[in-house]
Amino acid sequence: MKKIMILVYLPILLFSGELKQTLLKAKKEQRSVMVYVKSDTCNYCEKMKQRTLSDGEVQKNLEGFIIVEVDKEDAEAQRYLPVTRYTPTIYFISPKFKVVNTVKGYLGKEDFNLWINDSKTKLGMNFEAKAEQETFFTTKGEDWFHDMASAEDYARQTGKQIMVYVENIHSSWSKKMRQETLSDEKVKSALENFVWVKLQKNSAEAIANGFTPKLAPTVYFRKVDGTELATAKGYFGVNDFLLWVNFAKGKI
Repeated sequence: MKKIMILVYLPILLFSGELKQTLLKAKKEQRSVMVYVKSDTCNYCEKMKQRTLSDGEVQKNLEGFIIVEVDKEDAEAQRYLPVTRYTPTIYFISPKFKVVNTVKGYLGKEDFNLWINDSKTKLGMNFEAKAEQETFFTTKGEDWFHDMASAEDYARQTGKQIMVYVENIHSSWSKKMRQETLSDEKVKSALENFVWVKLQKNSAEAIANGFTPKLAPTVYFRKVDGTELATAKGYFGVNDFLLWVNFAKGKI
Protein backbone atom coordinates (compact mmCIF):
# COMPACT_ATOMS: atom_id res chain seq x y z
CA MET A 1 0.00 0.00 0.00
CA LYS A 2 1.26 3.47 -0.86
CA LYS A 3 2.09 5.55 2.19
CA ILE A 4 0.35 8.73 3.22
CA MET A 5 2.91 11.52 3.05
CA ILE A 6 2.89 14.52 5.33
CA LEU A 7 3.73 17.89 3.73
CA VAL A 8 7.11 18.30 5.40
CA TYR A 9 7.53 21.94 4.47
CA LEU A 10 4.72 22.91 6.90
CA PRO A 11 6.12 21.35 10.08
CA ILE A 12 4.31 23.50 12.62
CA LEU A 13 0.93 22.44 11.25
CA LEU A 14 1.42 18.72 10.81
CA PHE A 15 1.76 15.42 12.60
CA SER A 16 2.55 11.86 11.62
CA GLY A 17 -0.22 9.40 10.79
CA GLU A 18 -2.43 8.01 8.07
CA LEU A 19 -5.61 9.60 6.75
CA LYS A 20 -8.01 7.77 9.08
CA GLN A 21 -5.88 8.66 12.09
CA THR A 22 -5.72 12.28 10.89
CA LEU A 23 -9.48 12.57 10.67
CA LEU A 24 -9.99 10.96 14.07
CA LYS A 25 -7.40 13.26 15.64
CA ALA A 26 -9.11 16.26 14.05
CA LYS A 27 -12.44 15.17 15.51
CA LYS A 28 -10.94 14.66 18.97
CA GLU A 29 -9.17 18.02 18.94
CA GLN A 30 -12.03 19.83 17.11
CA ARG A 31 -9.72 21.01 14.35
CA SER A 32 -10.31 21.28 10.62
CA VAL A 33 -8.34 19.35 8.01
CA MET A 34 -6.89 20.17 4.60
CA VAL A 35 -6.29 17.00 2.58
CA TYR A 36 -4.00 17.33 -0.44
CA VAL A 37 -4.62 14.52 -2.96
CA LYS A 38 -1.87 13.83 -5.51
CA SER A 39 -0.84 11.14 -7.95
CA ASP A 40 2.44 10.00 -9.47
CA THR A 41 1.23 10.84 -12.99
CA CYS A 42 -0.02 14.34 -12.10
CA ASN A 43 1.48 17.15 -14.17
CA TYR A 44 0.56 19.92 -11.73
CA CYS A 45 0.88 18.34 -8.29
CA GLU A 46 4.50 19.29 -7.75
CA LYS A 47 3.87 22.76 -9.15
CA MET A 48 1.03 23.24 -6.66
CA LYS A 49 3.27 22.15 -3.79
CA GLN A 50 6.33 24.18 -4.78
CA ARG A 51 4.67 27.39 -5.96
CA THR A 52 1.48 27.63 -3.91
CA LEU A 53 1.46 25.46 -0.79
CA SER A 54 5.04 26.40 0.11
CA ASP A 55 4.35 30.14 -0.20
CA GLY A 56 4.72 32.03 3.09
CA GLU A 57 1.38 33.84 2.82
CA VAL A 58 -0.44 30.59 2.09
CA GLN A 59 1.29 28.80 4.97
CA LYS A 60 0.31 31.57 7.37
CA ASN A 61 -3.26 31.50 6.12
CA LEU A 62 -3.40 27.73 6.70
CA GLU A 63 -2.50 28.01 10.37
CA GLY A 64 -5.09 26.14 12.39
CA PHE A 65 -5.61 23.41 9.82
CA ILE A 66 -4.22 19.91 10.13
CA ILE A 67 -2.71 19.22 6.71
CA VAL A 68 -2.12 15.80 5.23
CA GLU A 69 -1.08 14.55 1.79
CA VAL A 70 -2.44 11.34 0.32
CA ASP A 71 -2.08 9.50 -2.96
CA LYS A 72 -5.22 9.25 -5.06
CA GLU A 73 -4.87 5.45 -5.33
CA ASP A 74 -4.37 4.87 -1.62
CA ALA A 75 -7.03 2.62 -0.10
CA GLU A 76 -7.80 5.08 2.70
CA ALA A 77 -8.23 7.95 0.22
CA GLN A 78 -10.75 5.88 -1.71
CA ARG A 79 -12.56 4.90 1.47
CA TYR A 80 -12.71 8.15 3.41
CA LEU A 81 -12.72 10.85 0.72
CA PRO A 82 -15.18 11.69 -2.07
CA VAL A 83 -14.45 10.19 -5.48
CA THR A 84 -11.37 12.02 -6.76
CA ARG A 85 -11.19 12.09 -10.55
CA TYR A 86 -8.34 14.54 -11.00
CA THR A 87 -5.21 15.60 -9.15
CA PRO A 88 -4.24 17.80 -7.52
CA THR A 89 -7.46 18.00 -5.52
CA ILE A 90 -7.71 19.62 -2.10
CA TYR A 91 -10.49 18.98 0.40
CA PHE A 92 -11.26 21.25 3.34
CA ILE A 93 -12.96 19.11 5.98
CA SER A 94 -14.66 20.00 9.26
CA PRO A 95 -14.07 18.16 12.56
CA LYS A 96 -17.39 16.40 11.87
CA PHE A 97 -15.98 15.03 8.59
CA LYS A 98 -18.02 17.36 6.36
CA VAL A 99 -16.29 18.50 3.16
CA VAL A 100 -16.96 22.25 3.03
CA ASN A 101 -14.92 22.98 -0.10
CA THR A 102 -13.26 21.02 -2.90
CA VAL A 103 -10.46 22.66 -4.90
CA LYS A 104 -9.65 20.80 -8.10
CA GLY A 105 -6.57 21.55 -10.19
CA TYR A 106 -3.58 23.89 -9.85
CA LEU A 107 -4.14 27.38 -8.43
CA GLY A 108 -1.73 30.21 -7.77
CA LYS A 109 -1.40 31.64 -4.27
CA GLU A 110 -3.82 34.57 -4.77
CA ASP A 111 -6.71 32.40 -5.93
CA PHE A 112 -5.93 29.60 -3.47
CA ASN A 113 -5.96 32.06 -0.59
CA LEU A 114 -9.54 32.94 -1.57
CA TRP A 115 -10.44 29.27 -1.11
CA ILE A 116 -8.70 29.15 2.26
CA ASN A 117 -10.54 32.26 3.42
CA ASP A 118 -13.87 30.90 2.25
CA SER A 119 -13.23 27.56 3.95
CA LYS A 120 -12.24 29.26 7.20
CA THR A 121 -15.42 31.31 7.11
CA LYS A 122 -17.57 28.23 6.56
CA LEU A 123 -15.72 26.43 9.34
CA GLY A 124 -16.04 29.32 11.79
CA MET A 125 -12.28 29.89 11.81
CA ASN A 126 -12.27 33.33 10.19
CA PHE A 127 -14.21 35.39 12.69
CA GLU A 128 -13.03 38.83 11.56
CA ALA A 129 -13.99 38.19 7.94
CA LYS A 130 -17.17 36.27 8.67
CA ALA A 131 -19.35 39.33 9.09
CA GLU A 132 -18.08 40.94 5.90
CA GLN A 133 -17.35 38.07 3.53
CA GLU A 134 -20.05 36.21 1.66
CA THR A 135 -19.35 32.48 1.31
CA PHE A 136 -19.48 32.11 -2.45
CA PHE A 137 -17.87 28.79 -3.34
CA THR A 138 -19.96 25.67 -3.69
CA THR A 139 -19.31 22.76 -1.36
CA LYS A 140 -19.81 20.23 -4.14
CA GLY A 141 -16.75 20.91 -6.26
CA GLU A 142 -16.43 17.77 -8.35
CA ASP A 143 -18.13 19.34 -11.40
CA TRP A 144 -15.75 22.28 -11.52
CA PHE A 145 -12.14 23.06 -12.27
CA HIS A 146 -10.75 26.35 -10.99
CA ASP A 147 -7.75 26.86 -13.26
CA MET A 148 -7.40 26.71 -17.02
CA ALA A 149 -4.18 24.70 -17.19
CA SER A 150 -5.62 21.72 -15.33
CA ALA A 151 -8.90 21.94 -17.22
CA GLU A 152 -7.14 21.99 -20.57
CA ASP A 153 -4.97 19.05 -19.55
CA TYR A 154 -8.03 17.04 -18.55
CA ALA A 155 -9.91 18.04 -21.71
CA ARG A 156 -7.05 16.79 -23.88
CA GLN A 157 -7.01 13.49 -22.01
CA THR A 158 -10.76 12.96 -22.39
CA GLY A 159 -11.45 14.53 -25.80
CA LYS A 160 -13.78 17.14 -24.30
CA GLN A 161 -14.26 20.87 -24.89
CA ILE A 162 -14.23 23.60 -22.23
CA MET A 163 -16.91 25.79 -20.65
CA VAL A 164 -15.64 28.72 -18.57
CA TYR A 165 -18.14 30.29 -16.17
CA VAL A 166 -17.07 33.71 -14.88
CA GLU A 167 -19.12 34.94 -11.93
CA ASN A 168 -19.20 37.89 -9.57
CA ILE A 169 -19.37 36.91 -5.91
CA HIS A 170 -21.58 39.92 -5.14
CA SER A 171 -24.03 39.30 -8.00
CA SER A 172 -27.35 37.63 -7.19
CA TRP A 173 -27.66 36.78 -10.89
CA SER A 174 -24.36 34.87 -10.79
CA LYS A 175 -25.59 32.86 -7.82
CA LYS A 176 -28.96 32.22 -9.48
CA MET A 177 -27.29 31.10 -12.72
CA ARG A 178 -25.02 28.66 -10.90
CA GLN A 179 -27.58 27.30 -8.47
CA GLU A 180 -30.53 27.01 -10.84
CA THR A 181 -29.43 26.93 -14.48
CA LEU A 182 -26.11 25.12 -14.23
CA SER A 183 -27.50 22.71 -11.65
CA ASP A 184 -30.38 21.65 -13.87
CA GLU A 185 -30.16 18.02 -15.01
CA LYS A 186 -30.97 18.89 -18.64
CA VAL A 187 -28.13 21.41 -18.71
CA LYS A 188 -25.72 18.98 -17.06
CA SER A 189 -26.60 16.33 -19.62
CA ALA A 190 -26.13 18.76 -22.52
CA LEU A 191 -22.73 19.78 -21.14
CA GLU A 192 -21.38 16.32 -20.33
CA ASN A 193 -18.80 16.61 -23.12
CA PHE A 194 -17.46 19.86 -21.67
CA VAL A 195 -14.96 20.36 -18.85
CA TRP A 196 -16.41 22.96 -16.50
CA VAL A 197 -14.23 25.82 -15.23
CA LYS A 198 -15.44 28.38 -12.70
CA LEU A 199 -13.52 31.64 -12.26
CA GLN A 200 -14.22 34.73 -10.21
CA LYS A 201 -14.48 37.99 -12.12
CA ASN A 202 -11.24 40.00 -11.89
CA SER A 203 -9.37 37.12 -10.21
CA ALA A 204 -5.73 36.55 -11.11
CA GLU A 205 -6.61 33.32 -12.93
CA ALA A 206 -9.37 34.97 -14.98
CA ILE A 207 -7.23 37.94 -15.98
CA ALA A 208 -4.21 35.77 -16.82
CA ASN A 209 -6.32 33.79 -19.28
CA GLY A 210 -8.02 36.77 -20.89
CA PHE A 211 -11.46 36.34 -19.32
CA THR A 212 -12.32 39.95 -18.46
CA PRO A 213 -16.03 40.34 -19.16
CA LYS A 214 -17.93 43.51 -18.28
CA LEU A 215 -20.92 41.42 -17.26
CA ALA A 216 -20.98 38.58 -14.78
CA PRO A 217 -22.06 35.93 -15.18
CA THR A 218 -20.53 35.33 -18.59
CA VAL A 219 -20.05 31.85 -20.05
CA TYR A 220 -17.33 31.08 -22.59
CA PHE A 221 -17.45 27.93 -24.69
CA ARG A 222 -14.05 26.95 -26.07
CA LYS A 223 -12.39 24.12 -27.93
CA VAL A 224 -9.44 22.65 -26.06
CA ASP A 225 -7.08 24.47 -28.47
CA GLY A 226 -8.60 27.81 -27.43
CA THR A 227 -10.87 28.29 -30.46
CA GLU A 228 -13.99 30.23 -29.47
CA LEU A 229 -17.30 28.44 -29.93
CA ALA A 230 -19.68 30.91 -28.27
CA THR A 231 -19.89 33.50 -25.49
CA ALA A 232 -23.10 33.91 -23.48
CA LYS A 233 -23.11 37.23 -21.61
CA GLY A 234 -25.40 37.70 -18.64
CA TYR A 235 -27.92 35.52 -16.83
CA PHE A 236 -29.86 32.84 -18.72
CA GLY A 237 -32.57 30.49 -17.53
CA VAL A 238 -32.47 26.80 -18.41
CA ASN A 239 -34.22 26.90 -21.79
CA ASP A 240 -32.39 29.96 -23.09
CA PHE A 241 -29.03 28.64 -21.88
CA LEU A 242 -29.63 25.32 -23.63
CA LEU A 243 -29.91 27.28 -26.89
CA TRP A 244 -26.40 28.62 -26.28
CA VAL A 245 -25.10 25.15 -25.43
CA ASN A 246 -26.54 23.68 -28.62
CA PHE A 247 -25.20 26.59 -30.67
CA ALA A 248 -21.70 26.01 -29.26
CA LYS A 249 -21.89 22.26 -29.84
CA GLY A 250 -22.99 22.88 -33.42
CA LYS A 251 -19.67 24.63 -34.10
CA ILE A 252 -17.46 21.81 -32.82
